[in-house]
Amino acid sequence: MWLFIILTQLLAMMSSGILYWFIKPKQRLAKTALVLSIFVINNAFLIYGLSEFWHERFHVYLVASILQGFMFYAGLITAVITLVYVYILKQKYHPILMRAVAAVIYAGLVGLAVFNAYSPVVHHLEVTTDKPLNKPMQIALVSDTHLGRWFGNRQIDKMVKLIGVQSPDVVVIAGDVMNDSTAAYDNTNMHEHLSKLRAPLGVYATLGNHDYSGNQVAIAKAVERAGIQVIDNKSVWLDDSVLLIGRSDETDPARPAATELLSDVRADKPVIFLEHSPADLAQIKGLPIDLHLSGHTHGGQIFPLTTLLKWFTPLVYGAKQLEGAQFLVTSGYGIGAVPFRLGTRSEIWLITLTGQADSQ
Repeated sequence: MWLFIILTQLLAMMSSGILYWFIKPKQRLAKTALVLSIFVINNAFLIYGLSEFWHERFHVYLVASILQGFMFYAGLITAVITLVYVYILKQKYHPILMRAVAAVIYAGLVGLAVFNAYSPVVHHLEVTTDKPLNKPMQIALVSDTHLGRWFGNRQIDKMVKLIGVQSPDVVVIAGDVMNDSTAAYDNTNMHEHLSKLRAPLGVYATLGNHDYSGNQVAIAKAVERAGIQVIDNKSVWLDDSVLLIGRSDETDPARPAATELLSDVRADKPVIFLEHSPADLAQIKGLPIDLHLSGHTHGGQIFPLTTLLKWFTPLVYGAKQLEGAQFLVTSGYGIGAVPFRLGTRSEIWLITLTGQADSQ
């Protein structure tokens, strides 16, 4: 905790330095007031956030700190532009011009991060299995909707529309349906909007770590009332031709091993395994599973986590084939704690599963 608090003070120091350069206060009192105000505001957000650590109030602090981080990015980019402008292009340094450039870059970074968070894109993936399948199956994958304060009815409606245009056979949701509780979901009547999500073979979901936050029973009931079947540690046959297996999140104390859920597997039928996290990729890659779908990582969501997570996670984002199984980790449709994405984008995946009979 102390390391975290020290880092927050360093962030405030950085913000003070950047704003000092940007505003250029001339009087000593103005200089002192600027620096002190940054520390007071930063620590006010920090105290407010720590009063509800890792929940809604803390998310407010995270927003404030990320906005300061974007300030650092803008300052760094401006410094590079200044060096090129002065030392390579041999132009005279113009302080006002550079401050204007910094302001435009900062506004652009914030605008891009918000756009990426709230403007989803649809990606496509074709997966071919050597098992028989009479016709291709279209699967829409959504994950990490994190329905809550900053992500609600408007984004649900957009998701329903985007998926409806694709006309998938089945929709699967890979966990973190809600952001810790059903409070915002109930207060804004998200049920009416989420219940419009439909597919011929059904809509299925597993729960994620934010669903298993002590409110998993209420969240599961709310999801099922919307017509979405929760399949934690269950399996279901899709059109009697594809076996869909769901597994609960790592935070579930009763979570079974993947092998315990394979009793219904048949050698001549494709198997889809749905869970929230890709953490068990090494254990799953040798199992009789054709397609493994997950989310959780958000693809890192905001640079530099988009790069750093690759050091700690077997597959942070995208599709990868291992030992005959196709793995897909989506960066998610929602935003989680903060309404920003930088280096990632809100997304839906449409997977076309093709069998042996189709490819001949």
